[in-house]
Amino acid sequence: MKSLQLVIFLCSTLLLSACVTTIDSRLTRKADPEKAVDNYTQLGLGYIKQGKYDTARARLNRALEINADYAPANNAMGLLLQSEREPEAAEEYFLKSINLDEDFSQGQYNYGMFLMQHQRYDEACEYLSNAARDVEYQQRGKAAQNLGLCYYRNGEIELAISTYERALQGQRYNTPILVNLTTLLIEVERHDDAEAYYARFLRIVERKQNQHSSNSLSLGIKLARYFKDKTQEDKFAKLLEQDFPESEEYKLYKASL
Repeated sequence: MKSLQLVIFLCSTLLLSACVTTIDSRLTRKADPEKAVDNYTQLGLGYIKQGKYDTARARLNRALEINADYAPANNAMGLLLQSEREPEAAEEYFLKSINLDEDFSQGQYNYGMFLMQHQRYDEACEYLSNAARDVEYQQRGKAAQNLGLCYYRNGEIELAISTYERALQGQRYNTPILVNLTTLLIEVERHDDAEAYYARFLRIVERKQNQHSSNSLSLGIKLARYFKDKTQEDKFAKLLEQDFPESEEYKLYKASL
């Protein structure tokens, strides 16, 4: 399979469930046990995001002292250990989190991303699919995006395409998915479909709601060449040279002339 530049939907190696404050307060200390364990978990996640791992560990240990069976706290400890490059210990916490609450989609998502990081794609796709199916999960779109990438890396390109197409039914103007889907459709020589999705992406760019990348311009050149549209090809090539002269895409374009 050709090597494609697909957009990866990650925030570093983590996708935290919410924006959290990292300021300890009297409220945390005085909260009832159920509220306190959640507060300490959110504090821990915030410290992980800041790279303050020792402080994060102290808050998460406190959460687990209050309730060792709180799924989000176990999930957060998995994220911490993943950040500290302790994969075996991280996996234990991720699995415990899911076993405690199989409906905790953030745990399903984070474990799926962990498995992708370790190239265990069969397993990763299963957990990402679980998260993507949860209509109540706030990060459902991200789960679907990374599920498509997971299928692609696992050599299941048709599943990747159908996942992206299904995701676009609810997120018509999701630009990373539009770019990824266009990329895959070009690879399987479904150029008419690729052009339709790429046209949708171009409308977003024209409305200044997003910008071209070197990859998206390269896709435009490929489609213009296929449809023998020299005007469009020259337009995208000029933008690629102007905005991304050092990119690999521009170097490949120059070599193709």
